[in-house]
Amino acid sequence: MIPSGPSPPQLPSIIEELEGRIEPAPVTWAKSLHRIPFKVISRVRAAISPQLSTLPQFPTSTDDFREPLIDVLETIVKVSGRRSRGGRTREVVDTNGMCFEHRGMKDFYSSPDAAIKARGKSFELPRASVCPAVDATIGYSNVTTVIRFKLNSKTSDAEGDIIKGEVYRMGIFAKEIFQCQPNRLFVRVIVITEQRVRLIQYDRAGALYTPLIDYHENPNILIRFVVGLASRFEDQLGLDTSIQWGSHGGRKTPGTITIADPFTRLPKIYTMRSVRPFINRGDLCERGTRMWNVRDKDGRALVLKDAWSSGERGKPEYMYLAKAKGVDGVQQLVAYEDRTGRPNGEIRSFRPVSAGRPFTNKSFQRIVTPLYGAPIKQIGDEKRLLKAFHDAIAAHWKLLAEKGVLHCDISTGNILFGEGENPPPGLRGILIDFDFATEVDYTKPSFNPRSVGTRFYQSILLLKGFCDPYKPVHDHLDDLESFYYVLLDLIFSRFGIGKRCIIDQMEKEWDNDDDQLSASAKECFLSEPFNVNKVPAFWSGDCKEMLVSMHELIGKLVREKTAIVGDMTQPWTLENMAGLYAEKDEHYRKILAIIEKAISSTSAMDIC
Repeated sequence: MIPSGPSPPQLPSIIEELEGRIEPAPVTWAKSLHRIPFKVISRVRAAISPQLSTLPQFPTSTDDFREPLIDVLETIVKVSGRRSRGGRTREVVDTNGMCFEHRGMKDFYSSPDAAIKARGKSFELPRASVCPAVDATIGYSNVTTVIRFKLNSKTSDAEGDIIKGEVYRMGIFAKEIFQCQPNRLFVRVIVITEQRVRLIQYDRAGALYTPLIDYHENPNILIRFVVGLASRFEDQLGLDTSIQWGSHGGRKTPGTITIADPFTRLPKIYTMRSVRPFINRGDLCERGTRMWNVRDKDGRALVLKDAWSSGERGKPEYMYLAKAKGVDGVQQLVAYEDRTGRPNGEIRSFRPVSAGRPFTNKSFQRIVTPLYGAPIKQIGDEKRLLKAFHDAIAAHWKLLAEKGVLHCDISTGNILFGEGENPPPGLRGILIDFDFATEVDYTKPSFNPRSVGTRFYQSILLLKGFCDPYKPVHDHLDDLESFYYVLLDLIFSRFGIGKRCIIDQMEKEWDNDDDQLSASAKECFLSEPFNVNKVPAFWSGDCKEMLVSMHELIGKLVREKTAIVGDMTQPWTLENMAGLYAEKDEHYRKILAIIEKAISSTSAMDIC
């Protein structure tokens, strides 16, 4: 029995993610999927023909046809040979009533009607669960696909709400497969009735669905879907075969990840330090970022990052990292791979040429960088924090001055402590993650609708001018303002239990989904003198003095820029902005001097 629990907690987020990203796929695409030899299709068709005739024509519930339909699916897999070599590597399982666990979801479990269970190095038995009802033999970690049964009368191609409902509900399963199988590039699932079948594909651009196809009239389509989703070739299932695990007792063991050198095409092999990525973004769409701890052939500890990138954000991250080579305090590039133009390397390679509205094509990219220290939020002592913060800002300045690259996503998650216990000056704080970076030319200030970054740390003018026609380009002033908000987050987050009222209020207002409310809250904060009495007592007086000075400097810069651009609904004078930009080096010198004064004055203090 599945434990009773709330309605699917992921459903609202899935609906939000897929808004405007659900597209129909033509029948021709469905027929082109999973190229199966004609002799295999003929053999399977002959085997299932008598079984199809036993399906009830007018069932009152899915229970009326569950057993005979499961028999049909089992026959397709068995007769096609998908479970004959090396044991039962693929088999259809009736999962109705079984308990599938969702990672990170307390007291929520789901149960597809059927699934194709898989064995192989990309699959593993479900992990042990505190819930005794969770099935130990099958789960999202060892299925190629899941299947949902519906009454034919309960689905339609003519009603958009019904189609969306199916896509949303099946998206719950697909999202969990992405999470449990971190080498997934796309997921395909099936909705099947007593008469018709629909295939739905989920990828980082959204979801794609076929029309309902009558498999009594066209059994080849059902055969093609099921045989393809039971394939022994993992790339056909949407799995990245460059990621290979070991296996022991049905569970994965650390394996290898291979990169093809972009110039020689020769393989570079990295050894996993853990079975799972240490970052595995749960979004169904977006970038699908995954980060792995790995070692190279010489034993050096590195970080390998996989993500899907679209051209909408400018150049790929690896290009900015390549430009940053040799810049102290900036993440350094060890290796990269861009799969643009390769099979399964772009979303358009596994989507039809034309499917409704144009979708956002994305390319799979992989980068390898050194393993630096802990995130800056893991504060050890005050002086160490300030040194790391100083070097991150210095690196930001040097990258802009020498390479013309602006980071554009300053946040606590994108600043790390340097390598080792006592890194040298310049390497005590490391700026990472250049997904949103851009190249700037301060000789040509201009208008630009681009607005990126992490909401809590985004600058006032980026938020206020989100939809305004004369919003200025994202510049160093926006990032310096973000640095200040990062510091405030670090300072005010260090309250004892029950004393987080200030940071809680900041998060509520600054992280607000409403751009204008978030901007107004920050604007109000900067317009008032900084109140050191609100700073937790364990921060030094020198640190508090630093905050006062930085508050005054950032507030002054925001007001100067605001005076130039006004409400951004009317053209403003480019010459005045150029004059402000001409002082950018002085802006960095002043903010670094403020931090340096605090570093030289304060003694190291443990931060609890």
